[in-house]
Amino acid sequence: MTAQHSGIDLSHRNTSVRPQDDLFVHVNGGWLDEYKIPGDRAIDGAFRALYDQAEIDAQNIIKEAASAGAEKGTDTQKIGDLYTSFMNVEAVDAAGSTPIAAELDAVAAVQDRDSMAALLGKLQRVGIGGAVGHYVDTDDKNSARYLMHFTQSGIGLPDESYYRLDEHAQLRADYTAHIGRMFDLAGVDYDPAKVVELETKLAKGHWDVVKRRDAERSYNLVHFDSIVANA
Repeated sequence: MTAQHSGIDLSHRNTSVRPQDDLFVHVNGGWLDEYKIPGDRAIDGAFRALYDQAEIDAQNIIKEAASAGAEKGTDTQKIGDLYTSFMNVEAVDAAGSTPIAAELDAVAAVQDRDSMAALLGKLQRVGIGGAVGHYVDTDDKNSARYLMHFTQSGIGLPDESYYRLDEHAQLRADYTAHIGRMFDLAGVDYDPAKVVELETKLAKGHWDVVKRRDAERSYNLVHFDSIVANA
């Protein structure tokens, strides 16, 4: 008879905590104490590992399409050509910021809140994120229908606490330097601190991670006409 093996790793437990007192810490406490999240990530875990593997699998499929010599006009050929052009570093470097010159000029032309709001709306129509995120998904309280969902957005750091807490001061400084480096590479003369200042103002209006997990408080059903009337 072959012995059956459980998928549960008992070594991750914290046996000093009784399960009836805190089941989560009892089951995962050892892992939480010992595991170190990689420095380039905000989160990690089993779902992240699945995501990483899916990324590798998708990349392999795309690379295969790029090297397949597929028939012209087929999806395989289009995928392969898109990937090849994206990976053509020499062509990308030669083009510089020219392909987005119109968008950069539009940003530079913003003079006030109204023109900024109009530009953000225009850019979001072509997939460039703005102060408000939006997506279509099922109604959380009626899975038989789809709704447009709106959510807080517009910041580059993980959540509002990164702009507020002293413990993230060095990260904010590094983030500002990173934005400055991106401006330098794009040939843009602009103070990166102003970007962080704007994001900080947006972050002040964001809910913290606890409020965002409150299913009732985050469910606010409104009609489209009401949104337009109160915009």
